[in-house]
Amino acid sequence: MDAKYKKADSIAEFIDAIRIRVEVFIKEHGSEAGWEPDEKDKDATHFIAIVKGNIVSTARLLETAKQEFKIERMATLKGYRKKGVTRGLVGFVVKEAVKKKPKRIWMQAQVQAKGFYEKCGFKAVSMAYDLYGIQHLDMEYRFR
Repeated sequence: MDAKYKKADSIAEFIDAIRIRVEVFIKEHGSEAGWEPDEKDKDATHFIAIVKGNIVSTARLLETAKQEFKIERMATLKGYRKKGVTRGLVGFVVKEAVKKKPKRIWMQAQVQAKGFYEKCGFKAVSMAYDLYGIQHLDMEYRFR
């Protein structure tokens, strides 16, 4: 599927990104409504995927320590999953993070998405643990 990837650089794009997160995390996964948006949003760089003029996927990048970046809040609307949109967005976010010369790029991925993120260049670096009632594990990007 043909998608355009970019930083969310307007309030309207940020609001659409939050709308996607609410749809995926709260409505689909049953997370608590108070988690979206959160206090980290103001410090993060937000990214979006656009298909036919509609924002359909989002992620944010947060510097968690000096030269250490975490990809968070990766969410894609149901009808756009398994079509290459999310993989393209992950690749775009990683490229943007690499420009900052990081020592580490990591994420807390849902266990069920481990294989997907491995295909995107990440490897598991922890055992599974509960986060918001969903099994997650830490994954790090393998620099090539």
